[in-house]
Amino acid sequence: MADRIKVLLRGNEVEEADTRSMLAAPRANYTRSLWAVRSFARVKQPPSTGSPIISVRNVTASYGAIDVLKGVSFDIHAGRTVAVVGESGSGKSTTARVITGLLQPKNGEVLFNGKPLPASFKARSRDQLRQCQMIYQTADTALNPKLRLHELIGRPAEMYLGLKGEALESRICDLLALIELEPAKYINRLPSELSGGQKQRIGIARALAAEPQLIICDEVTSALDQIVQEGILKLLDRLQGEFNLAYMFITHDLATVKSIADEVVVMQHGAVVERGSKAELFANPKEEYTKLLLSSVPEMDPDWLNRLLAARSNNDKRG
Repeated sequence: MADRIKVLLRGNEVEEADTRSMLAAPRANYTRSLWAVRSFARVKQPPSTGSPIISVRNVTASYGAIDVLKGVSFDIHAGRTVAVVGESGSGKSTTARVITGLLQPKNGEVLFNGKPLPASFKARSRDQLRQCQMIYQTADTALNPKLRLHELIGRPAEMYLGLKGEALESRICDLLALIELEPAKYINRLPSELSGGQKQRIGIARALAAEPQLIICDEVTSALDQIVQEGILKLLDRLQGEFNLAYMFITHDLATVKSIADEVVVMQHGAVVERGSKAELFANPKEEYTKLLLSSVPEMDPDWLNRLLAARSNNDKRG
């Protein structure tokens, strides 16, 4: 879309050039680092074995008289990341609300380790609530600005695990170290004293504090720049390996899906259109909507959009 690109760093101009020149031959090391991000790719995992942590079974849910989920089904296994993708309004976040008990389904159920979860979070036990935690899209609004980090991270550890005193303080320090923030330096800071990436790391630590089996990541990298996104994805992948966590990764960013997912669920108009392993779905999508989504991923090529529009125009003529 752009005719020219200007690169900024800490309020200063790094370089500027026409789009084709900038993409082909950036002069500055910082610009080259921007183009090189997303080198991270999760190591391919063996097929899932055993029972899933979470099973969504034929769930239909509504807002008022309008059905917003229609017969949704999929599983999430321990140590695996299931990316749920689709355009805005496709039902991704609504599915997460059903799993967490914030929205009760009209039909269907959610199973945790093979046992039905109560439809409403109000009817769930403290341990059932502990097992599913969320990391939110916008850390600025997800963190109470009046609480210091030791309170933000400590509250779920105290509420769900009963930790107090020195044990709680030790756990908070361990969690800060896990997310690669030096405990002595950060433990008493307010959220306003953190960068966007650091705030999202605190959101991750707060979710880990409850020691859950499932973490729902709702667009957790979309508000971050490319370099910070890469760091967050690597951190989530490392933590998953250490704790055998199951992730439900809600996103519209298919570059993120390529980086971190094991399996993909494609949603449209509240229904599952297609699902399968990441490798299978990207290599050989079956449904037209999935093909459309995959073809819409922008490429670092100034001619990409023109080629895409021309190809779609030719397809329309043939159709």
